[in-house]
Amino acid sequence: MSVPPKILILTGSYGNGHLEVTRSLITELNKRGISNIITSDLFYEAHPVLTNVTRKLYIKSFTKGQNIYGFLYYKSDFRLTDFRIDRMIDRYGYMRISQLMKENDFDLVINTFPMQALPIYKQHTKSTKAVIPFINVLTDFCLHTRWISDGIDYFFVACDSLKKELVDTGINENKITVSGIPIKEEFYLYDKPSSHESDISIQTKNLLISAGAYGVVKDLAQIIEELKVKENLHITVVCGSNKLLFNELMQAYKSDGNITILGYVSNMADLMNQSDIMVTKAGGISLSEALAIRIPLVLTPAVPGQEKDNARFFEKEGMAIVTKSEDEIVPAISILLKQPHLAKNLTDQMENHFHPHASALIIDKVLALIEKPSIFNEADHNSNEIES
Repeated sequence: MSVPPKILILTGSYGNGHLEVTRSLITELNKRGISNIITSDLFYEAHPVLTNVTRKLYIKSFTKGQNIYGFLYYKSDFRLTDFRIDRMIDRYGYMRISQLMKENDFDLVINTFPMQALPIYKQHTKSTKAVIPFINVLTDFCLHTRWISDGIDYFFVACDSLKKELVDTGINENKITVSGIPIKEEFYLYDKPSSHESDISIQTKNLLISAGAYGVVKDLAQIIEELKVKENLHITVVCGSNKLLFNELMQAYKSDGNITILGYVSNMADLMNQSDIMVTKAGGISLSEALAIRIPLVLTPAVPGQEKDNARFFEKEGMAIVTKSEDEIVPAISILLKQPHLAKNLTDQMENHFHPHASALIIDKVLALIEKPSIFNEADHNSNEIES
């Protein structure tokens, strides 16, 4: 390719997952010398007021508004129902994507947020810009139909079962690659499958608790109180950007040598690699990072929506202990401490579902799509050339 391509990446600021995927893809593009990249939080740019309202609903879903968010999430799955609010939001997104496409000559559009704005744009325009590759990079281990459309040229998914779900909806299997979810490359640097095989009853074990920015574990101090009496256990709590929680826990445990309280960290991969068990929520990025490190997981009670569906997948595949209430978190940790073979079983199953270097694989393939857009048509005739 003589001239580096111009690429548009669409994202969303609901939580941090879509933004993390976007950053990972940009990092990989930059490695290839591609810097002509525009990112767009499409819905926010199209309608900031409405986006702020729905974002607050998302944040409240971790505390008071779980049923509301779950209702909206499942209601917007058009396999189940026809939801007019989503169609209105998609129209705002279509207006913004139309403006971006009019102002720029993009060679590729990568979408990391579940929406139908791109397919609507393709349906409404007859310009040559409409034939550039439109790519969806799914950011969870479960399927929501807002990712699905014949107007999307290629899909990258986290796991084999997700590919099968897409195929069952009518998407050509040659338009789907199981890539894993893009995460920071630093999580691929560790070779840790054997580190959990030692006798867990002899040496001090490290427990890592990722508290989450929105306080997904309400009674964390009580959980720490129950855990700190266990022998040979060091507890590290990452509070992220939750300053209120950080200050509360620091005040309570600053003199306890077996408990470390951290705020926002930039070395999460190191912390996970040094830990023997991790407690976290079932976000797509968090789970993908755990797969890369292969650390035994206890998943906190998930809110209805994609995180609950992610948790169900990990539980079904034997990759995590899933708790339904906070009362189950300490017993789940205790089981893993007492039964090292169970911890190893979890990491063994993770090995079977791990797909390394997702960003590199995705960028390799999308650059090939730019070079040879006829692959789209060949895929519709069951060609395997895209996989070559």
